[in-house]
Amino acid sequence: MTVHGPQPIEVQYLQKFDTDEGGPQVTRYHLITDGGTKVRLKISIYGDPEATVVGEEYLTTWDGNRVLVFSQSNEPPYTVYEAPGEHPDEVQRVMSWAGFIWSTAQSSGCTDLKTTKTIIGRTAAGYRCVEPSPEPGAPATSEVWFDQATGIMLQHPLMVAEKLVLDPAITATTFSTEPPPGARSTVVAAEHPASGKSKQAPDFTLELVKGGRIGLKDLVGQPFVLAFFPSDLAFDESGDAFPGHREALLKLQTLSDNGTKPRVLAVQEGSLGKPGYPLAVPGLTLPLAHEDTPTVNGLFALASFAFVGADSTIVASYNRVPTEQELTQSLAALR
Repeated sequence: MTVHGPQPIEVQYLQKFDTDEGGPQVTRYHLITDGGTKVRLKISIYGDPEATVVGEEYLTTWDGNRVLVFSQSNEPPYTVYEAPGEHPDEVQRVMSWAGFIWSTAQSSGCTDLKTTKTIIGRTAAGYRCVEPSPEPGAPATSEVWFDQATGIMLQHPLMVAEKLVLDPAITATTFSTEPPPGARSTVVAAEHPASGKSKQAPDFTLELVKGGRIGLKDLVGQPFVLAFFPSDLAFDESGDAFPGHREALLKLQTLSDNGTKPRVLAVQEGSLGKPGYPLAVPGLTLPLAHEDTPTVNGLFALASFAFVGADSTIVASYNRVPTEQELTQSLAALR
């Protein structure tokens, strides 16, 4: 039975346009969806006009609850967002395609061309649509073509379908948001717990700069603070790379009696520097841990500072530099 509207499909589009530098930009969009509640989108950007050499590739998967994002240029390359509602851009990247694929040709501003043509072996109906706000120098009208049987977009001024499969084979792994086994990844936890629930500190392990490791099991039963900071701070003597971050670290150091009341661990993300030439923040004497990528930080919702009670409940966390008043209040809540 032919379905007109959202349904399980696999579709691939080719997009070509000239960049400001004068060269062509070629991109492929390969999408699989169960009809909109789950989406898997792969974007391949090519380094040549013939679309044979992939320069960049991105993969975003939405399983209805979590989002998995892959990019070779990211470190780590895989990121899982456990609370997509707190990261709307990541969800919008895939969910917006449902609106594009099944956009309404009969909407205001579109006129039926009363003609058809064949695109990838399917009969397509054409419409001429008025652009409400055309780019300078761009045409005020454009043609769009939809699959006559299903209403799926087949051709747009800059994009044309190369493949369309109705009711494709969908397996348990098609919309999986689990990174591949052994892949470098980070999980961005929910910043805000579900209503009525307190947020517990996740299990974690960090490398101590002076040797050894420390994790949640070593800190259970005592309040503690994880103060994350990037190695970039050490490259900017003025501290302007992350305004206020250096000052907040030093203020926390003073307020906690050099990280003893309560226990404070400064966690440096990124390079530690060369042996003998560490990227040390001037004046910082807090016990120091290190991680190359924000893996543990992601478990704390990419926090700047996280305050954890003796019962392992996260009392407060900030994904920005906290003020002195916030530091004072958060420390008081731990005592």
